[in-house]
Formats: sequence, C-alpha cells, structure tokens
Amino acid sequence: MDALIEQINGLIEKIKGKLDELLGIVNDFLGWIPWGLGWLADKIKDAWDWLVEKFNEFWDGVTFIFGNPGDRGFLETTGNSWSTDIGGPVSAKKDTVDASAILKADDKWQGDAAGAYAGKAKLHQTALEKIVTTYTTTASAALETVRGGLVKYYMGLITALGALVVGIIGALASSATIFGIPAGIFIAAGAALVAIGAFYTGGTLLKSDCTTANTSLTQKMNDNNGFPNEGWPKGAVL
Repeated sequence: MDALIEQINGLIEKIKGKLDELLGIVNDFLGWIPWGLGWLADKIKDAWDWLVEKFNEFWDGVTFIFGNPGDRGFLETTGNSWSTDIGGPVSAKKDTVDASAILKADDKWQGDAAGAYAGKAKLHQTALEKIVTTYTTTASAALETVRGGLVKYYMGLITALGALVVGIIGALASSATIFGIPAGIFIAAGAALVAIGAFYTGGTLLKSDCTTANTSLTQKMNDNNGFPNEGWPKGAVL
C-alpha cells in the first residue's frame, strides 16, 4: 500500500478510537447523572448531536477522498514513459532524417531530386524535434505537476488529521469531569471543523495544480508550428 495512504489510514483509525473513548465517557456520565441535573444531560446530548453532525461532514470528506485517491505511482511511470518510450526513440529518429547527413551518404546525390528532398527532410526533422521538445516534454511535465499536487494534498491531510487527533485528545482531557464534558465535545467538534477546512483547502490547491497542468498541455498540443496544415509534412515532390 502507498506509504502516505497507509499513514492516513492509521490516523483515521486513531481518530475512530478516540471518538469511541469520548462516546464512552459521555454515555457513562449520562447514565450516572442524578435527579436534578437533567438540564446538564440535555446540554450534553445537544452538544453530542452537534459533534455527530460535524463528524458526519468529516467522514463524508474522508469517503470522497478515498473514493478518488489518485495514483501517484502511475502518474510517475507514465510521465517517465513519455520521455523514455517516446521522447528517446523519436529523438534518435530525428537524426536519421538529417538532410545534410543523408545527402553526403555517397557525395553524388545532386540535382532537383536532391534539392527537393533536402527541403522536405528538414521539415520532417523539425516535426520530430517538435514531438520531443514540445509534446513529450509537456506531457511528462503535466503528469509530474499532478503527481506533485497529490503529494502536497496528502501531506496536508496528514497534518490535518494529526491535529484532529490532538484535538480529540484535548477533548478527552476536558471531559474528565461531568461539567467539562460539553466543553470537551465542542473542542472535538471545533477540531473536526478545522480538519474539514483543511480538506477543502487542500482540494482547492490540488484542483489548481491540475488546472495548471491541463492548461499547459492544451496550449502546447494546440501549437501546430512544425506541422504544415496541421498534419505531418509531406514527402519530396518535384
């Protein structure tokens, strides 16, 4: 399993465990509250309902994230493949259509045919260069931008989830007394709100990275310089 996803899973399990502890404390005190303190029980129940509402939002975010985790490994290997499997071979082919080298093969090819081929060969070489310097490089860079965006996104989630664990631990400490339980619940809910905010902020930043990659890729792919009439250069014609 991906190391970052594994770390996030560990934090989520810790959050679940701490919430179960807090629920146990709340239930224990609600079962113990004596007659005359019903108002306190009502306050604790209301606070707990509010906490559940906020954590439902939190779990919705978690479910969405893990339903669309992205594949950083695939992005990396695909980006590298554009360079190694396409850029490298095409670059090698570029040299095979170097008109100056071909026309000197036997130092005897002259005349109209040689001149016509020399001009067309240069167009082919330019087109091949374009594939390497524009298309393959841009595709590889775009995939790397998205991969890097995912890394930043998950690192941000790890920080947010770690802070949420600390917040729930603080809520447990505050809930050591019956009168501190409402405050503890609100501390936990506040921590959940911060985590939810981090989810959306991270998602916005990731979307920005993806948009940047898409814009760059679209602009480059629409650049037909090197491809006359938006197609591959034709062969030599007398």
